[in-house]
Amino acid sequence: MPPVVAVVTTCFNQVNYIKNILEAVTNQETEARVLHIIVDDDSRDGSYGVLREYEDSHDHVRVLRVTNRGGASAFNAGLMALPDEVEYVVIIGGDDWFENNFISECLSAIGDAHAVVPQMRRVTSPNIEGWEGSGVLRSELPEIRNPTVEQLWEWNTTYAYGVAMFRREVLVEMGGYHPGVGGDYDWDLWIDFANRGYKFAYTDKTCFYYLYLPNSSCRTKTQAIWDQNRLEMRRHHRRKTLPGPEFNNWFDQ
Repeated sequence: MPPVVAVVTTCFNQVNYIKNILEAVTNQETEARVLHIIVDDDSRDGSYGVLREYEDSHDHVRVLRVTNRGGASAFNAGLMALPDEVEYVVIIGGDDWFENNFISECLSAIGDAHAVVPQMRRVTSPNIEGWEGSGVLRSELPEIRNPTVEQLWEWNTTYAYGVAMFRREVLVEMGGYHPGVGGDYDWDLWIDFANRGYKFAYTDKTCFYYLYLPNSSCRTKTQAIWDQNRLEMRRHHRRKTLPGPEFNNWFDQ
């Protein structure tokens, strides 16, 4: 039996971009059975109407709507809606998209690892007509593979991305994303991932495209927000039942 892969996408006021990921999932070149769960986080720009119209004409698509809970909670709603037969989960935002071989190459790369980190290409626009300065900025893979918790906490280079393929049971065991750390919920998840001893696989045979605009969170986050999120991450992981006293003592520092 071919594997079952679910792509979970969140959308908030992304009417100009959302069709890129809708078409990217639909056009996957893979023997796997692919489902697409899209969670609209109470968009007000017409995104929800676009999603429902697409759902009506595509059997693999399911659209949910939640009441402006934020990215982490919206992703968690999508994870809770997955059918039992799903074995692998791809997480991706509504303004990003990936190549047509994304799922097949991630499945080929995962081996005995717990998640696959693909190549990332930063772009300044998703092929919108008339958009000035569009194009690929650069391609990259993390310089350090399978980082330690300490390396992830310091975050002085890129170790992983917000887009990856996970084994479903890994996300279930970690309990999904923590909604209390703002836009750093993916970083928080990587810390949990590493502390549990999970391993990444990596592939440069496919990529996702990260929309990199002047108002992207990685450009607009202030030091105060950064520090607040880090403090909540300390509290969050200290509350968790995690192996190793060194980890818990380290977060108490």
